[in-house]
Amino acid sequence: MRKKSKLPDNLYHFTSLIKYRIILESGKLALTPSNLKFDPDTFHYEPIYFREQEIGMQAVDKYKDHHPVVWLTANDQVTAQNTGLSDDKLMCRINIKTDGRFWRYLRWRDFCDKYHADRFAMAALKQSASDHANWYICESEIPLADFAKVEFLDQDGLYKEAHQITGFSLEDVAPELFA
Repeated sequence: MRKKSKLPDNLYHFTSLIKYRIILESGKLALTPSNLKFDPDTFHYEPIYFREQEIGMQAVDKYKDHHPVVWLTANDQVTAQNTGLSDDKLMCRINIKTDGRFWRYLRWRDFCDKYHADRFAMAALKQSASDHANWYICESEIPLADFAKVEFLDQDGLYKEAHQITGFSLEDVAPELFA
């Protein structure tokens, strides 16, 4: 059994600008596949729709609804290489204050142990991202009220609040989807 460690004061969720607008509209960070199990025989890509318009693709298999989670990290500075995220998903950083709620936020490794994750799936995730030791999950949706701060990646490579970025407006992000 792993030694319990202190829950960080802050956890972060990174997402794309379009998905952040969807989060705002829905009022929450929604649950997504946990990747606890993997079935190569049913693995495929499916389109993601919002308001009947395709906004991207997602990798799925027969376990896509097996213990869904919100993915988080203790690392406030991430890259595509250390997270396995695509560059567009690094555009928005949502800061969640944990307030010591260790029962709500689990280390990814502890979550995998709790639900007996497929070792192949765990190994594949670890290979895709060097920062897996900082991963946490939440097994429930996270409401906007729990967001401490939301920042966006500026051209200088720093995360800033929207009003600090010259010419930045969320309304300019995919206006056709939110009209």
